[in-house]
Amino acid sequence: MSNPNTDYNTINYIRNKFKDYYSKHYAENIKDIDTREFGIGDYGKKISKRHLFFSDLNSFNSYLRKQTPFFVSYSAGYFKYPDRRPMDKKDWYGADIVYEFDSDDFSLPCHDRHNVWVCKNPECKDYGYGNPNFCEKCKAQVEIIEWTCDECLGKAKQETIRLINFLETDFKLDPSTFIISFSGSKGYHVRITDKSIIPLSKSSRLQLMNYILGNDLNLNKLGFKNERKKWSCPSPSIAKGWSKKIMNYLINIISNSSEKELIDRLGISSKKAQLILVNKEDILNKMHHNILWNEFTASDKFWKNLINKAIEDIRLLIDPSSSSDIYKIMRTPDTIHGGTGFLSTSIKSIEDLKEFDAFSDPVVLKSEVIKKVKILKPTPKFRLIKEYFGPYNIDEIVDLPEHVAIFLILKGVSKFE
Repeated sequence: MSNPNTDYNTINYIRNKFKDYYSKHYAENIKDIDTREFGIGDYGKKISKRHLFFSDLNSFNSYLRKQTPFFVSYSAGYFKYPDRRPMDKKDWYGADIVYEFDSDDFSLPCHDRHNVWVCKNPECKDYGYGNPNFCEKCKAQVEIIEWTCDECLGKAKQETIRLINFLETDFKLDPSTFIISFSGSKGYHVRITDKSIIPLSKSSRLQLMNYILGNDLNLNKLGFKNERKKWSCPSPSIAKGWSKKIMNYLINIISNSSEKELIDRLGISSKKAQLILVNKEDILNKMHHNILWNEFTASDKFWKNLINKAIEDIRLLIDPSSSSDIYKIMRTPDTIHGGTGFLSTSIKSIEDLKEFDAFSDPVVLKSEVIKKVKILKPTPKFRLIKEYFGPYNIDEIVDLPEHVAIFLILKGVSKFE
């Protein structure tokens, strides 16, 4: 988010902080760099220039140290001539598949606690928390300032881990070819560089996406058949892919849910929930003999609804157009995000991802220096490293550690005083 109150001296000051970091650290997690198109952005603009080319990692790192853009992205695509334009002259010959999970992809209760709205009506300027469509006071349009917290970034991490497991178990992709990174702001990226997927066409990539999204699944082919209002199912011991995922979901629901959980999650009556719990062992036993228990009223409808709920809960919320885009460019790992000052951090393994702290590990501009800032927009309570800051009100003057001050300036909600 650009801050119109940021002057040249402030921008240059922050750029020099980035430059100092790059002078001491080497960005290296870029596969086949000489085949990639790069894009850069300056303060407040994620992409201001594209079609850049670097012959090797040394030239790229030299560029970071000398030019020091605020944003750096590189292509999913592989090109013979990455710096040519227009796109059809680059001679595309393959692409990684990239996935991204951002905290704002999910509708979570925490958004109403930390997202800030500000009325655009200059005569009103009311503000509050949440995501309203218009000002509660004067009904004018509002600006929404999105923030993140441990809850929503935790959800993004959880979905990233589920995706990685999906790719390994269902597609048998080599996890050593996955480049996992924190975006530096709202979520996580996974770039798949497995040789088997690089030449895939856009339509083939969309088919992959549809599988992950659980679109147009054929229940009969998956082993779930409804004949004369009686359901049969695949054997849990030999089921694979979506069949196994659905069976595991059904078994878990029946095995571990309380009466209240069955009522709340499945929208059924207390009487039916009690019936299921009383007959739990029989239901589970029949599942292992390819039968979905049908000794209750409207059992066929119950199982149909539960199977559809399983698909809805298991599917991953991925933007298919983004993940099938063979010309997409996205944040370069080991570079600083110009909207936060956080590092787009490379994460070596799923174990490291589980332990990753998005409000501590990527904070690379940490400083004991104290800077005075003026708050320009309402700011919720937030955490950096182990300390909490805020909430702050408009026009409040605050003394903050330098890295926190830079974070708020890059967020567009404060300026140096």
